[in-house]
Amino acid sequence: MSGKLTQILKLFIPLVLGIVILYFLYAKTDFSELWTNILETNWLVLTFSLIFGLSGNLIRGLRWDLLVRPLGYRPRKSNLIYAVLGNYAVNFALPRAGEIWRCGVVAKEEKIPITKLIGTLIVDRLFDMIMVALIFALAISLNIKIFHKNMYEFNLPGFLVSPSFYIVFATLVALVVLGTFLFRENFIVKKIIHFVASLWKDLLQIRRMEHKTRFAAYTLGIWISYFLYFFITFYAFDFTAGLGFSAGLFVFAVSSISMGIPSNGGLGPWQAAVVFGLSAFRVNMIQAKAFATVVFAFQSIWTVACGLFGIAMFSIKNRKVNNPS
Repeated sequence: MSGKLTQILKLFIPLVLGIVILYFLYAKTDFSELWTNILETNWLVLTFSLIFGLSGNLIRGLRWDLLVRPLGYRPRKSNLIYAVLGNYAVNFALPRAGEIWRCGVVAKEEKIPITKLIGTLIVDRLFDMIMVALIFALAISLNIKIFHKNMYEFNLPGFLVSPSFYIVFATLVALVVLGTFLFRENFIVKKIIHFVASLWKDLLQIRRMEHKTRFAAYTLGIWISYFLYFFITFYAFDFTAGLGFSAGLFVFAVSSISMGIPSNGGLGPWQAAVVFGLSAFRVNMIQAKAFATVVFAFQSIWTVACGLFGIAMFSIKNRKVNNPS
């Protein structure tokens, strides 16, 4: 019973969280005005943006191959790509389950221990975290003069441009490191140290990689594709078309950070992050909500469609391999 309850909670808590966020985000919205803004969307531009969402996930599949090969296995690239596509469709139904699903199906078909694949997945996500941190830092540096000059006009928290915030953050990090050293024999601290050591061990496997330059190129390719996937949608709306690269990078950065919150494909946290990001550049709330509503719905349908295609092709292709007659 406790196991079933845990599964039910894992299924419903992210969904309820997303719905609650959406409720408060849209609670005082004039939906007739929202709909008017939605009708002015350039659907051709939105459709064009979809190419880059797909290309980013295709490159992710190729990058995954580079992480698996140092382990001594040679999986079929098509299996890795289809599994990555399917990953995102599964995440819409069960947040974070897609990653385990893709490792499981590839482990079964390619005869690779799932624990090893999960290790590569951790490295994959670790590099994503590094890229999001770098993108956010770049976005802040490109916009910091604007934020500082117009901090009181923008709906932007002052802590983002306050030196005190970064001093306090650095102090907390130092205290955590010191506490870890002083209480290293504590059971919980040992668990944390073991987890970090495991991450570091997985990260070191990059040293055995034959194509480090290709790995770096794939990583850049993934995130450039994801950025274009998002930024091109700015040109589908009159009120965002003139915001420019630096604004687009900032909104993209905060939307990427929001994906770290367990939810069904970003439902709730993503819209809230995008509305917050756009409001920082004087896009009014109703327009920001129209943007978030349209882009999330349109690109989510595409993500699920590509994911279902990946799941179907993975099944069909491997059925033919296993049963050639």
